[in-house]
Amino acid sequence: MIVAGLIFAAVAAFIHIYIFYLESIAWESERARAAFGTGSVEEARTTKFMAFNQGFYNLFLALLAIVGIAAWAAGASAVGLTLAFAGTGSMLAAAAVLFIASAPHRGAAVKQGAFPLLAVGSLGLGLML
Repeated sequence: MIVAGLIFAAVAAFIHIYIFYLESIAWESERARAAFGTGSVEEARTTKFMAFNQGFYNLFLALLAIVGIAAWAAGASAVGLTLAFAGTGSMLAAAAVLFIASAPHRGAAVKQGAFPLLAVGSLGLGLML
């Protein structure tokens, strides 16, 4: 179960790296505007700095999970699992906030939170077994 949880954590991390890319690098692109519903390039420009900052939050959560996976693979299981839980747990908490706070964004919250939920659940079960 631990290995499955770490695989889910890796998928969650890569999703959050992609979100980082959209928010911090490609915010004004057609793909990012469609994904986040910002409309025109001009509208995207007004929120570019906030999106840039938010993208780095997503990157740091992803890196936390990735470093946790690497630490676990290197034999530091307590450190690795702690970091993987911290990264994916924070991703899950952010998705829950989005789900609760914004009905129009619930689909995005589910997409953002599905793999972190699977990671947290699998890791938790793996530790109990």
